[in-house]
Amino acid sequence: MISDPEALRAGRRWLSIAGRVRGDGGIVPVRFGFTASRRHARRAVDRNTAKRVLREAARRHVEELDAAAAGRAVDIVLRLKAAVPGRAALARGEWKQALRAEADALLAQLAQRLRGAEAGR
Repeated sequence: MISDPEALRAGRRWLSIAGRVRGDGGIVPVRFGFTASRRHARRAVDRNTAKRVLREAARRHVEELDAAAAGRAVDIVLRLKAAVPGRAALARGEWKQALRAEADALLAQLAQRLRGAEAGR
């Protein structure tokens, strides 16, 4: 497998993010994808909750990412990478807060890297 020099990747405890600048310049400057596999979230309600939280974070950051992309087209995928904790280990509300915080941090980090890549052009 060959590493992609255009890819922007990062991860935290619960989530990972991958971003790629598209060469076509596309009509939609920033596109998002969200994944939550059955391997990490057995119950459909957990998978849907995770994707809902990720969509909410994306909506909050879309303008910032669009400005950071500076006319370039970017694809971003947010992925649940760790198993959903049992109810005894972590309350549902705390888990959702942790997901929100990680998604916000990863999207802000991606925006910063996009701005840095633009400055280096």
